[in-house]
Amino acid sequence: MRTAGPAAGGQLRAETASAGRRDPADIAERIRHLGELHQAGLVTDAEFTTKKAELLAEL
Repeated sequence: MRTAGPAAGGQLRAETASAGRRDPADIAERIRHLGELHQAGLVTDAEFTTKKAELLAEL
């Protein structure tokens, strides 16, 4: 069995973060924009709730 050194571990964490997680500031901005669409009546309550939950799950 091969063990990874510190550099490989850092690279793995970066790849995992970019593959499964997004920047929290980006998520917050997308939720804010979604809220604006909801307030304008362009997104239903159900659509807003569903999409907001999806975005929060990405954190």
